[in-house]
Amino acid sequence: MSGLYYDRETGATTLLGEARTKLSAAAAKADEAAPDGLDVFQTRDWTMAAKKSHITPLHALDSLGTAINMTPPEMVFGHNQLLLVHEPSGFSLSFVAMEALAHCHFKDGTTDQLKVAVAKEKTGNEVKELEISYDWTYTTDYKGTLGREDRATHVVAPHGVRVEPTTERIDFEKLKVREPILWSGEVNLYEDELHDHGISVMSLRMRVMPSGFYVLARYYMRLDNVLVRLHETRIHHLFGSDYMLREYTAKEAAFEALFAQGHPNHMSHYTNVDTYQHLLSTKVAQYEKVFLQ
Repeated sequence: MSGLYYDRETGATTLLGEARTKLSAAAAKADEAAPDGLDVFQTRDWTMAAKKSHITPLHALDSLGTAINMTPPEMVFGHNQLLLVHEPSGFSLSFVAMEALAHCHFKDGTTDQLKVAVAKEKTGNEVKELEISYDWTYTTDYKGTLGREDRATHVVAPHGVRVEPTTERIDFEKLKVREPILWSGEVNLYEDELHDHGISVMSLRMRVMPSGFYVLARYYMRLDNVLVRLHETRIHHLFGSDYMLREYTAKEAAFEALFAQGHPNHMSHYTNVDTYQHLLSTKVAQYEKVFLQ
């Protein structure tokens, strides 16, 4: 790991070490328990950490871009991370910017790039196709990095976790029941204004209740007058169970279609995706059971 961004191989290990240092120092009532921006919480066999830091500086951003073979977004929070560790099993779930961006690369030879509204109106040689292997809007299908800690070395390796398709669904009615919020965290991973043609942002929110915890990882992209995308990963775990449910959906809508349906045709009406996400069509829906042991 660079000192300025977390990566897939060592990010969880590094932050877990920082979190345990903070917990030990807090128990010893030390004045400086951990690096700034680190919030740690423990409950019911779980250690949870949210690390929030500054935007990755240019020299480190160049290194990160080289490592993942792309020109990174304008704002990358490479030293931000959300981490959950189940202490008895060593199971870990983490979210880091570098891995989220690595998932922006096209798969199966697909290179279907979106064009901004002005470019769509031009034809022939007026618009040059981008010759890059990743989506320039930084669209990602990242659902988090699963891993397991080796008890002898305290290294978290990104493998060794069983994941299966499931017909079981997250009980959103249960999540609506009022419970005390024991801990919560919000972390941004990256953001880009798409050359002043919209917005692309990857963010995380988590809350812990007496019954369990809930995580929402959200990628949102609005290419003005062209397309809006919303990719969300929802994770729910009930304390005492040996698994968590993970639901991933990819939704989108073309603005041309929204306008034709009579919806407002000015981008000022589309700044908050929560107000219109019900208008988006679901393109992908995946339901998984992630086992702790």
